[in-house]
Amino acid sequence: MKKLVNIRLAVVAAFGFGIGAYLGFACCYYSLTYAWTIALVPVTAAILIIFIIKGKTRYIALTAITAALFVTGFFGVAFQIEDFSDKMLESNNSYTITGVVAEKGYTDDGEYIKLKDVTADGEEADGRMYVYLDSEYGEYCDIGYTVTFTGTVYHSQAYAYGVVSSTRLIENLRYTVYPEDELSSEYGYSFFGSINIKVRELIFGSMDGDVAAVAYGMLTGNTEYVDTGTMEYFQYGGVAHVFAVSGLHIGLVFAAVTYLLKKLRVNKYLSAVLSVVFIFFYAGVCGFTLSSVRAAVMCTVLLAVRLSGGKYDSLSALAIAFIAIMLVNPLNLLSAGFQLSVSAVAGIATLSRIIERALVKIKIPQKAASLVSVSLSAQLGTFPILLSCFGYVSYATLLMNIIFVPVLSSLFTLLFVFTVLSLIIQPLAQFFLVIPSAPLSFLLSLLVRIKAENVLISGFEFGWFIAPYYAVVLLLSDKVNLASKVKAVLFPLGVALVSLGVFLSAYTPSGSLKITATAWYGDSSAVLFQTDNSSVLVICQTPSSYDISILLRQNGVNEPDAIIILGDEDSVLAYNTCGKTCGDIYVYYTNPAIQPFTGATVHYAQSFYIDGVKYTFFDYGNLLAEYGGMSVGVCMYEDPAFFFCDLLISETYTEAVFTHRTIYFRDVNDYDNIYDLGDLQFVIRNGKLYG
Repeated sequence: MKKLVNIRLAVVAAFGFGIGAYLGFACCYYSLTYAWTIALVPVTAAILIIFIIKGKTRYIALTAITAALFVTGFFGVAFQIEDFSDKMLESNNSYTITGVVAEKGYTDDGEYIKLKDVTADGEEADGRMYVYLDSEYGEYCDIGYTVTFTGTVYHSQAYAYGVVSSTRLIENLRYTVYPEDELSSEYGYSFFGSINIKVRELIFGSMDGDVAAVAYGMLTGNTEYVDTGTMEYFQYGGVAHVFAVSGLHIGLVFAAVTYLLKKLRVNKYLSAVLSVVFIFFYAGVCGFTLSSVRAAVMCTVLLAVRLSGGKYDSLSALAIAFIAIMLVNPLNLLSAGFQLSVSAVAGIATLSRIIERALVKIKIPQKAASLVSVSLSAQLGTFPILLSCFGYVSYATLLMNIIFVPVLSSLFTLLFVFTVLSLIIQPLAQFFLVIPSAPLSFLLSLLVRIKAENVLISGFEFGWFIAPYYAVVLLLSDKVNLASKVKAVLFPLGVALVSLGVFLSAYTPSGSLKITATAWYGDSSAVLFQTDNSSVLVICQTPSSYDISILLRQNGVNEPDAIIILGDEDSVLAYNTCGKTCGDIYVYYTNPAIQPFTGATVHYAQSFYIDGVKYTFFDYGNLLAEYGGMSVGVCMYEDPAFFFCDLLISETYTEAVFTHRTIYFRDVNDYDNIYDLGDLQFVIRNGKLYG
């Protein structure tokens, strides 16, 4: 008789590690006490005693290891977050900064560098720095260079606007710095960095801009040079994982190296060592990203199992890779890329076989069934995380992956081989790299024509129902030995439970007005008003197109029916930066010389109705929305122009308005604010305000 669950010791230990790390983060995020962890001592002791009495030696060791990893994860995360909040340098102060460039890249506003080994006014600083550079920043610098400049330092926050600053936490980027003068630099050597720079120079020197950026991103995982619009085509099509140096990339490189060494008849032990060295060398060139290290560790486990004559288990290999990466830094759990990488492989390991068998039973050819099962199981594994991180997934993902993954795999192999040849024979780089350039250019033009942005699933997220979702996935997998009849009953029940929970979390009753207030770093904020039949976006100042897209996608809006622009005369330019087109634009005032509203009807009325909601401008910074006998005021400045509303959404602290509820876009001590809590939602229904 088969066991109900095929327990893998490494998986249990990894699960305990992950739960400990998550609870450590939750205690910090929600300001919970650590005192409850004392209860783990008697619980662990009781479990150990039971296993000792029953003589379960392997479970005694498993319990001890899992408990140790749980504690490591919990306190490793909690202590690091607390330590991150303690800063040695004063915020908003000027210092003379010296540091070594660990990374260089681009944002929409220009270049940036990340500094390690930092000193401020000659004293060692307690962490790394994120430095934003002007268009003319002084002497040239790149990875490995030592730079010196005078700059204004600001503290980085562990979390703000409801979002965890995972990159800053993981990389210990405690400060954000803006140089006040030109920086000076001194050449410094970085082994992996120098190779990365040479690859970048060869690719950008031999290919056109967009094609070069995509090629460099595919090879190294660095997407900083990829245009935002181009990146969105890959994301909307569900094939952006081509830029995450992970199983696809490491697996192809690993297979190519082992095949070459086998053809050269290299001793199997030496071949294994050389293969491991090469894939970790490649991971180093890519900056040791979490997904590349995870894939490299799994390949190492595969080689070790082969050499020992054992049977390779992908789920156990994934668990070992997870533990190894978490031991380096438990905060790695907070990385969205790491979560997606682990969940994709876990999905493939648990679901691909059962899906493949089902497809073969309905006469799907074996190779096609295998390809579809791998793609579908990876998507089922990552589905909740994608929705939480990006606010959408694409209907086209399955088809796009079935078609594009084999093409991208071949293209990556071609690109990798000719890049290596270009590094070896640099004078012929332009001749070598033109070969993968043509198919890559065709691929980009094809992605543009497909318009996958028109088939996105959005408007909801799993929230706390992510746990039941993965529980259902596990029960239906081949790792739990339930009878087919039981699974046939569990499947619809599980789907119904998760679907109901997700639906209720996003449900807005008919005849209601939903208000979503959001904000981002800097002078940018927005409010989204939604009724049954319309959506109205109120934008303040100049929010980015990415931030606006996330807000709309998370609330199931493709394009708003109307845009209301608050702010002074220059704020009308927000229409250019919000990244959305709209037929109706409402503004309080605009200079006729500034007319960016191409293809839109501009309304200047002080008061107007949109789908039963009355909107009234009091001036260029104050708007009042009235619905069902309730009113919502949006105030950008310190002095509101109205005196009463039921809900006030204000930029800064004010006592000039009588209101039942006030929230703030910015951080305001002892008051509800978006900076601390993230996006806030309210609903007006039957003359009452909920939220």
